Amino acid sequence: MASTNYSPHEIEREVQAYWKREGVPEKIVKFDARRKKFYLLDGPPYVNGIPHVGHIKTTTFKDVWGKFRQMQGFSVWWQPGFDCGGLPIENAVEKKLGIEGKKDIVEKIGAERFIDECKKLAKGNEHVWMELYRKIAAWRGWLQPYLTSDNSYKESGWWTLKNMHENGQLVEGQRPGFWCPSCETVLSGYEATDSYKNVEDPSIFVKFPVKGFDKVKPSTSPSSAKEKSDNDQWHKTFLLVWTTTPWTLPANVAIAAHPSEQYVKAELSDGSRLILAEKRLTALTEMDIGFRVLEKFSGKKLEGLKYEPVLDVPLQLDINRTEKGHRVILSMPVMKARVASKTSVKKSTELFDEFGHIVDMETGSGLVHIAPGHGDADNRIGKLCGLAEPSPVDDKGCLTEGAGRFAGRFVKKADREIMEYIESRGLMLNAGRITHSYPLCWRCKSPLIYRMSRQWFVKIDNIRDVMQKENKAIRWLPEFAQERMAALLAESPDWAVTRQRFWGIPLPVWKCGRCASVAVVGSLAELGKLSAKKLPDSIEIDKVSMDKVRLKCRKCGGEMSRDPDIMTVWFDSGIAPWASLGYPQRNKDLFEKLWPVDLIDESQDQIRGWFYSLLLTSVANFSRSSYETCCLNGWTLDEKGEKMSKSLGNVVWAEDAYRELGADLLRLYCCADVAPWDTQNFSLARAKDMGRSLNVFWNTFVFMQSYGDKKAALPKGRSSQMKVEDRWIMSRINTLIGNVTRQMEAFEFHAASRALVDFMLNDFSRMYIKIIRDRVSPWYEGRDKAAAQAAMNYVMDRLLRLMAPFTPFIAENVHSGLFGSSVHLTEWPKADRKLIDAKLEERMTATSQAV
Repeated sequence: MASTNYSPHEIEREVQAYWKREGVPEKIVKFDARRKKFYLLDGPPYVNGIPHVGHIKTTTFKDVWGKFRQMQGFSVWWQPGFDCGGLPIENAVEKKLGIEGKKDIVEKIGAERFIDECKKLAKGNEHVWMELYRKIAAWRGWLQPYLTSDNSYKESGWWTLKNMHENGQLVEGQRPGFWCPSCETVLSGYEATDSYKNVEDPSIFVKFPVKGFDKVKPSTSPSSAKEKSDNDQWHKTFLLVWTTTPWTLPANVAIAAHPSEQYVKAELSDGSRLILAEKRLTALTEMDIGFRVLEKFSGKKLEGLKYEPVLDVPLQLDINRTEKGHRVILSMPVMKARVASKTSVKKSTELFDEFGHIVDMETGSGLVHIAPGHGDADNRIGKLCGLAEPSPVDDKGCLTEGAGRFAGRFVKKADREIMEYIESRGLMLNAGRITHSYPLCWRCKSPLIYRMSRQWFVKIDNIRDVMQKENKAIRWLPEFAQERMAALLAESPDWAVTRQRFWGIPLPVWKCGRCASVAVVGSLAELGKLSAKKLPDSIEIDKVSMDKVRLKCRKCGGEMSRDPDIMTVWFDSGIAPWASLGYPQRNKDLFEKLWPVDLIDESQDQIRGWFYSLLLTSVANFSRSSYETCCLNGWTLDEKGEKMSKSLGNVVWAEDAYRELGADLLRLYCCADVAPWDTQNFSLARAKDMGRSLNVFWNTFVFMQSYGDKKAALPKGRSSQMKVEDRWIMSRINTLIGNVTRQMEAFEFHAASRALVDFMLNDFSRMYIKIIRDRVSPWYEGRDKAAAQAAMNYVMDRLLRLMAPFTPFIAENVHSGLFGSSVHLTEWPKADRKLIDAKLEERMTATSQAV
C-alpha cells in the first residue's frame, strides 16, 4: 500500500531500485536495428561546465522526445555526448594553473604538460552530468557518452577534413576576421554575434591634408621667427574623416566618398578648408565650429584625389609612395545582408539582397577611412579597388614595426598616443568619446579586434545554394527558425575553421619545407604509411604528438611538418552525427542505419552555432543536411527576467533545483511553464505551486489502491452497467490522447503537459472520482461497481502512459503499483474514436461550470 503522503524523493528511490532490479533502463536504451530508428543527437555541452536549470530544460525536452518516440515503437539512439576541446577547457586549465595567455603556456608550463592537464579536466567531469541525467530519469544517463576528445572522434574529423580538401572545400588563405588578443586566436563572425557589451571608445574627427598644398604643420613649437611666420601662413585643404578606432590609422590605405551625394569645401575661421558631405555640416555645428561654404560638388569629383597620411610611420610612408595608396575612392553598394521576409517560408519566395554604401550620411563626415586589413566592409571594397591589405597588429593585439613610434603598444592603449600625435601635428579637429556596442570573445569576454591572419577556411559560396535548399527541407519547430537560418546562410562568409591554440583536433595538414607541397591526412593508418618513422602503437591525436610527426614528401622527398593549428570546437561538434559513431573507420553499418539524425533540440543561440556547423559540415561532405527536425528552446532567465550570471549570484543550479523540487516536478515545470521556444523566467515558487497537482494525483492513486480492483476490465461490448459519468471520462481520456499526441508532434510540450495536469486535476480527480466515490466503496454492492472500477483502470492506465515522458517517476510508481509492470515498457496509447462522445463532453462541461 502506498504512503498517503506524496514524497517525491522517496518515490524516486523506490523507482530507481525497481529499475535496477528489473533492468528497465537497459532494456530501453539497447538499440534494435530491426525496428524503426529514431536518431536523437545530443548537442554536446562543455564537459567542464556545471549544469544549471537551462540545461535541465534542454535535457528534459530531448528526453521527452525520446520517451515519446520509444513508446510509439521506435528504437531510439539515446547516446549522450560532451564537448571536451577548445577554449572552454583551456581557459579553465589556465585558471587552475595560475597562468594567463599563450606565452605563459609555452614558457612556464610547456605545451605537453598543458595538454595533459586539459586531458584530465576533459575526462574528469562527465560523471557530474551523467549522475544528473539518471537523477531526472533521462535515459541517456545509462549509456556511455561520446567525447569529442576521443581518438576515434578525432579520426572522423580528419576524414571529414581530407574529404573537404579533396572536394576543393578546404582552402588556406590570408583574410581579415575577429581576433581575440587574450586567447590569441581567430574567431568566426557568428562566435562574436551574441557576445556584445557597451564600451566607451574615442570619437575623433581627423584632417587628412590634400596633396599639392603647403607642408603639414610641424609637431614641435617654432624655434625661430621665420618658422613662426611660415606657420602663421599655414592654410590647407583637408579631407575630414571620423573614426572610433585610431589604432587602425597606421593601416589607412584610402578614403571613401559617396559618389551620388553632395560634398562641400567649407572654410573655417582660421582659413583652413575642410571637405565633407553637405549633409554632415551638422557635425561642425554640433562641435560649435564656425564655417562658410566655398563650393559644392558631387562626391564623384573627389575620385582619385591624393592626400597625405596623418601619421608619418613607415607603413604609411610606404603606402603613400604607391600608385593606388592614399587616394579617394568611391563607395559602392556592398551587400549588407540577405533578408528573408516574414512570409518567405510560407510562400517559398527567395531571399532578397540588402545593399548599402559603407559611406552613410547619418554619422561622421561623409568620408570614411578605409583599412582593408581591419574591417570586413573595408576589405570587400578594397578587393574591388585592388588596394593593399596591411594589418600591422600581432597575435597579442600589439602594433608591429610598420606602426613606427607606436610599435609594441596594445592597440587600445595606442589610441591615446596616436591621438596625441595627431593633435601635435594640428590634424585633430575634434576628439570626444562614444559609447557603443562592441563584440567580445565568446569565452573569455575580452574585446575583439579585426585583423588579418592566415587560416584554413571552408568555402561557402559553392555550397550556399545547397545549404539553402536543405534548410527549406528541415522541419523547424517553431517555423520562424527557418527564416533565421536562411538569413544567416545568405550572408555567411567562408568559415575559418582553424584556431591558434593547443587543445583540440590537430589540423591534419603537413607541408613540405622544400617544395611547399601539402598533404591532408584522413586517418591514423594513413599517417602511419606516410610517416618518415614508425608511429607508436597507441599514439594520441593531439597537438604535441602530431607536431613531432614528420612525413616524407612524395613529390620531392623533402621533410613535411604539420601546420600547428587546431580545429575550432564548432567543427568538433558539427561532425557529431558521424564522428560520435566513429564513422567511417568503424560502425559503418550502424551509421548507415541511423543516418540522418531525426531530431536535434537545443537553445535558440545555436542557430549561429551548432545548427549552422552541423548543416555546413554535412552539406560539404554528404550534400545534404545531417538533421531532419530541429527544435529551438527559449532562454532560461531568473525569476526577474535577468540573465543568470555567477557574478550576479542569480544562477539556479540544476542540483539545487532538483533537491528543492524533485525530478518529476522539475521536468513538469520546465515543460508546462511557457512554450518551449519562449523565454522562461525560472521561479522555484511558481514551480512549487504546480506541484500541488502531483499531490492531488497521488491522492487519486491512494484512493484507487484502497477502493479499486486491479483486475476490473471494460467489457468488449457497451455494458448496461456503464453510467453516464463512466462514458464521459472514457470519452475525455480518448479526446485527451488525440490532443496530446498532436501537441507532442508539434513540439507543443507546454500545451500537452498543461492538458494532462488539467485532466488529472479537474476531470479525473475532482470530478469523476468525486462522482463515483460511493459506487466503489467497500459497502456498495451495486451491479455498476465493477464498471466504475474498470473505467478507473482504463483511464489511469492511459493517463500514466501519457504522463510517462513528463513525470517518469510518479508514472512508473503508480503503474507498477496498480498494474504490476513498467509504464515505460508500454506503448503510447491511441485514441479510440468509438468511445469519444463530443456532445456528452459538452454537456458535462456545462454542468460542471454551472455547479
